[in-house]
Amino acid sequence: MDKDKILEFIKSKDVEDLEEIKYKSEIVVLRFFYDFDDDEINAAKAFSDDECDDENEGDVWYDEFFLPYLDDIAADNIGEIVEECRDELEIDAQFIVYNVDKEDYDYAEAICVFYDKETAVDVDEVLDDLKL
Repeated sequence: MDKDKILEFIKSKDVEDLEEIKYKSEIVVLRFFYDFDDDEINAAKAFSDDECDDENEGDVWYDEFFLPYLDDIAADNIGEIVEECRDELEIDAQFIVYNVDKEDYDYAEAICVFYDKETAVDVDEVLDDLKL
């Protein structure tokens, strides 16, 4: 597994603040941020306005509609990036996307764990080991 190729691939996908987190030599752990574009934010707002019967931009609007919509977008887009990397570099990977914060919903944070296909890895164990 070539760590530099993984880093180069992920950097090419317009993610922000890409950081390698040192772990075991046979496992590459990366943290980065996926920034939502205006269209994604506007789509989340439109969806929430249409679907929520409660007050616009109230607690229910944010907690049950807007933020989960953004969480889904982030998971889908980051999942696509990870899947492309897996396919192109013929490695395996798992990822976790943290829930978008109501106070700062412009981005989502992700942790990705890359490893050879023959290696057994549990992303939750990695995060526990790293205290993330």
